[in-house]
Amino acid sequence: MDEVVVTGAGIVSPIALGVDAFWDALLSGRHGFTAIPNSADLPGGGYWAAVPDAHMTQSNLPPEYLRNADRFTQYAVIAAAQALSMAGLELPPAKTAVLIGNTMGGLPLLTETQMQLTSDPRHITPKLMALVIPNMAAARISMNWGLLGRQLTISTACASSLDAIGLAARMIEHGEVRCAIAGGVETLLAPVVYASLKRAGALSRSQDPRRASRPFDVHRDGFVMGDGGALLVLEAASHARGRGARVLARIRGYASMADGHHLTAPEPSGRYEAEVMAAAIEDAGCRIDAIYAHATGTVVGDTAELRAINATFPARRIPVTSLRGHLGHAMAAAGVMSAIAGILGMEHDVIPHTLGTEHVEPAAQFDLILREPRRLRYDAFLVNAFGFGGQNASLVISQ
Repeated sequence: MDEVVVTGAGIVSPIALGVDAFWDALLSGRHGFTAIPNSADLPGGGYWAAVPDAHMTQSNLPPEYLRNADRFTQYAVIAAAQALSMAGLELPPAKTAVLIGNTMGGLPLLTETQMQLTSDPRHITPKLMALVIPNMAAARISMNWGLLGRQLTISTACASSLDAIGLAARMIEHGEVRCAIAGGVETLLAPVVYASLKRAGALSRSQDPRRASRPFDVHRDGFVMGDGGALLVLEAASHARGRGARVLARIRGYASMADGHHLTAPEPSGRYEAEVMAAAIEDAGCRIDAIYAHATGTVVGDTAELRAINATFPARRIPVTSLRGHLGHAMAAAGVMSAIAGILGMEHDVIPHTLGTEHVEPAAQFDLILREPRRLRYDAFLVNAFGFGGQNASLVISQ
């Protein structure tokens, strides 16, 4: 089987647009938490991590690439353009797959349109269905770049983007395609979603945005909703070598597993999260030097992952970080955003710190990176993404 390499990356995040700016923002400790507009009647802290509107006007794409597209689709198209520019690749149309992770498509637009229905139905767009259905992100990428290979939308909750990357890598390994655009996008920033998650006890109640997301902290009390999108260009190594491409990283291992436990809570012991991590590491066949944890800052979620990491690395204080204090929780896009940070970290010999965390859970037997980025050479890292419904995915990426 051919090895799978990463030759391009693109990102639209709450803290920055583009890979270089994203890296600088991570290292400077920037967070993307802003007050929810008109949030006086909403419970809790009233924060989410939104992509600024200014990001959407900075793209040099032709206008038609973004026209008649909802925001989550625009994230995908902008990230794809960045990734393809970095890769310097002319895609083989019939041999390129597009796999995009997404949870609920254009839900904010759908809720806004529902409100229009009660006021004046004449203003409802006739294109609503075509704008909000989740497959439109992958569809527009395929249409804009004339791609004819497999076009798939992966919806496995917060594991979606890692599953998209892992499945795309499998397609390349088995010769189904030569190239793939894979990752995830998310736009769930609607007051109704915020209110529902708050009632479920999933969101932070902190009034201080600097402490609203505290992965693995003893005082953690929930996550902050986030949005954005990030994509990778994957290629068969032989294809990349043949065109003299710069290789950013290699997809070394992937595993996905359900825990069959609960609609929203992980199996408390972390057993199945540990099993999926071990399976990805076995698939990779290499030593893991660092972990980019899922670690959203919820009490039960972080506890299960903490136990899983302890069980997987019982004799090592392995370096661990989480980006949720910077980015909030971008659901389907969370895993690929961490993957891009890890790839940049390997290049620069730096691992970003876990923003917001001050008092690490005493049960953690690993080395959580705190206060500032750390100089660290690592040749391979593990990314975790664990979602509602017991969707567990892990990905190993190496130099």
